[in-house]
Amino acid sequence: MAKFIYKFESIQKVKGALEKKAQKEVSVIDLEIDIKKNEYKKIINEENESHNKFKKKAVSVGELKFIKGYELCLKKKRAEILKDINELNTKREIKMKELVQKTKEHKIFNKLEEKYSEVFQQVQNKLELGVIDELATQKFVRRDK
Repeated sequence: MAKFIYKFESIQKVKGALEKKAQKEVSVIDLEIDIKKNEYKKIINEENESHNKFKKKAVSVGELKFIKGYELCLKKKRAEILKDINELNTKREIKMKELVQKTKEHKIFNKLEEKYSEVFQQVQNKLELGVIDELATQKFVRRDK
């Protein structure tokens, strides 16, 4: 029996590699988003701590200016992080669309391989049946002699 050789095997491997690459890119972006979210939570905690820390005691004018400057700086950092998170989410959506497309392409080639394999098996079965019929015919002719 002959061995099945898929003529699009190299393309299928490339499509699989591209799919894995897209998956890796999405996971890297997810990791970056998680890091940014942790930074955002940390800054919010710092803002709450500084607000609660200086709320309870009397503060001089210089300290008050310093605190307001510090809170303004934290607010700017928070806005930058939110901007980064939104950009990363947009980038993630684009990569997810690419991943879905690459997954579809890979599945198409897998199904195509299955179809070619089925056709190959049918042809091989017909050839084997022909050989078996020929052997049976020869055996039958020899038996009559």
